[in-house]
Amino acid sequence: MHSEQRARAARRLAQDGIEHALFASPLSVRWLTGLDVPGGSAENPALLWYEQGDFTLLVEDGFAAQAASFGTQKGCKVRDYLGYTIQQPIDKAGKLARLLAEVAESGLEDTDVIGIETQSLSLNLWWAMRRLLPGGYDLTPIDGWLEPLRAVKTAEEIATIREGFHLTDIGHVAGRAAVQAGAREIDVWTAVQSAVEQAAGKRMQLGNDCIVGHRPTNNIGGPPGDLEIRANDSFILDLSVIHNGYWTDSCATYYAGEPTAQQVTLHKFVEEALAYAISLIKPGAVAKEIDQKVRDFMAKGGYKVYPHHTGHGIGLTGHEAARIVPYNEEIIQPGMVLMLEPGIYFPGVTSVRLEDGLLVTETGVEILSGHDKSLP
Repeated sequence: MHSEQRARAARRLAQDGIEHALFASPLSVRWLTGLDVPGGSAENPALLWYEQGDFTLLVEDGFAAQAASFGTQKGCKVRDYLGYTIQQPIDKAGKLARLLAEVAESGLEDTDVIGIETQSLSLNLWWAMRRLLPGGYDLTPIDGWLEPLRAVKTAEEIATIREGFHLTDIGHVAGRAAVQAGAREIDVWTAVQSAVEQAAGKRMQLGNDCIVGHRPTNNIGGPPGDLEIRANDSFILDLSVIHNGYWTDSCATYYAGEPTAQQVTLHKFVEEALAYAISLIKPGAVAKEIDQKVRDFMAKGGYKVYPHHTGHGIGLTGHEAARIVPYNEEIIQPGMVLMLEPGIYFPGVTSVRLEDGLLVTETGVEILSGHDKSLP
């Protein structure tokens, strides 16, 4: 698993003549190996060492079996250090640094260049590593190098994201049913969380917005609270499910009872805006041009243009390349997974946002999200 990701990384390092590299970001480790370590680099630090085409995952012993089950031993070795113990103090950073020194020392020369993701290293781990790896190594920061490579998804990534969208769709069914006058925002969220976890058969991490339209100052987004849903209220449910380390995203606007005439008009216009935005996505399109065209569509309809992005990529995080925003000159490529989400907001009154997830194909797009965004 994840062999294609490792090959992409190796080619990128080779372009700059880097034969040794240390990947410390939890996102990099996950992308290159498939291992999703709870708590990330702070609680359960893991590192990935690269040496002339070979990868070695350094992970706490409690996650070694999980690493092996992901198939990381095929094309990626797994070495573990002692994590939790009652026999001695817990020193994960120190033990990880000593394991890194053991793995790296044999293949290093004093004049070698080591590419290193510095921003995810704790100070404890950084100083322990420097102390254990003496010499004249040239340390070159490679933070962010993998992010552009992650924009185009592999076949196994797309399969995982498809599974995640299935769970997202289940959450929306529960959310639509729970939007009732007298219920609270948190009641809707609880129904969504329960439905997704029942379907997945395990605890799941969910994200994003769950809000009533009559929020007085910010009815664009936010976590659910104690606010009560009123009769004929609009309700934005912007839902992400994190499945096996990969995010989905989606948004629909539901109504407590029959929507008002204003809400019907707004909803139908946002449906048109979303369909127009989807029609613009194809290989070779420029992100900022897509963004501008959708904003122009909104303005010509007589509505105040939304203050957020028109869309964004998803993957290991909820907002990845390519961002559909005014500054971004990135070219849309086949294999990207993008979200599009136009909206209209009248604070204290009502709000409408709709969002779909798209896989960019050679000729256009495939819609991955299947939630019902229609009027009741």
